[in-house]
Amino acid sequence: MFAIIKRYKKTSIVVFIALSVWVYQEFRPTIIFHTPQESKYLGKVVCTYSGVQDKLYIKDNVAKYRIPYTWNWKEDDEIAIFTRNYGDLLKKKDIDFWRLDVYLDEEGNYIRHTERKYFRLHAE
Repeated sequence: MFAIIKRYKKTSIVVFIALSVWVYQEFRPTIIFHTPQESKYLGKVVCTYSGVQDKLYIKDNVAKYRIPYTWNWKEDDEIAIFTRNYGDLLKKKDIDFWRLDVYLDEEGNYIRHTERKYFRLHAE
């Protein structure tokens, strides 16, 4: 048993580090826009914490935006989403989801959204 552990020690450390980075990245709050269109410019997202403007492009029927880590945010920091017929403003206190799915129709108009909280708890 210990011979196997010694033999694969370096490999297991590398796998553990890679898996930790992946889990750390995947558990960032994410907004995913779903649309029947396969590719298109959807709009932009502005984050007052980082001051960065990100453009949203549909690729394979989705546009994914990972929210910057919120531990350095002040209470009045926010994210503004600007798309056709869907504008949303999220403050630090509003970002208590793991995944926000926003569904759009063929023309890019808002239909509905769902939130997935941590540990698979859902809310509308």
